[in-house]
Amino acid sequence: IAGFDPTGGAGIIADATVFRAFGFHPLTVLTSVAAQGAANVSEVLPLPKTFIAKELAIIASEFQPQAVKIGMLYSSDAVEATADYLNTQTLPVVLDPLVKSSSGGDLALPTAIPTIEELLIPHCTLVTPNLPEAEFFLGRKLTSLEMVKGAALQLSEKWQCGVLVKGGHLEGDPVDVLVYGGELNEFPHQRISMRTRIRGTGCSLSTAIAAGLAQGKNVSEAVESAITFIAKAIQNAYCSSRSNEVGFLGFEE
Repeated sequence: IAGFDPTGGAGIIADATVFRAFGFHPLTVLTSVAAQGAANVSEVLPLPKTFIAKELAIIASEFQPQAVKIGMLYSSDAVEATADYLNTQTLPVVLDPLVKSSSGGDLALPTAIPTIEELLIPHCTLVTPNLPEAEFFLGRKLTSLEMVKGAALQLSEKWQCGVLVKGGHLEGDPVDVLVYGGELNEFPHQRISMRTRIRGTGCSLSTAIAAGLAQGKNVSEAVESAITFIAKAIQNAYCSSRSNEVGFLGFEE
């Protein structure tokens, strides 16, 4: 359940690619269409609540999903339609709480933020904010690993679900911090040096976690396997844009 990025570097195309790499058939529900590239988000067109509800109704009537990944919702209409669907389901849900793109463009309307916390997060198994998103929801800067740990604990307590704060924006090698079931786990990993900026790592990580949960892994196992999966995809990254300044994750199906 996500938005459309015409470059395929993020959004629903990237999500579907990850699910296929894990051997799953992806079922895609579009919430919005973004005129988006590496440099900016020039416009986002939200789809009506009634249309999103029809997409979800088809999925519910014809398939039995094993897990749900939620990406860009953008509008409160999309949040409400998704929450209505989840009210009828019992399955793992991973939310990547997109607020802004890596280029700084808005990926959620201000009116959508309260509805995400009120209507959607109660259905979530795991929420996966990056550092700027965690700062946004907490209203303060996070400049150290200890602060990230505190943020993960606070958000998990606030939202009453698992939280993975992705530490890639901190200096040095990244440490992702997971709080689930009251337990805190750290997942340190080596920062991979690349000549280009890679798009879609956060989107794809949360999708890989959802795929791991669909395979029957517990949350910690799914997070660990997803981090390994994304690290390999970064190593296999490639450039296909004219500028060669932006790379895309390389997945092996």
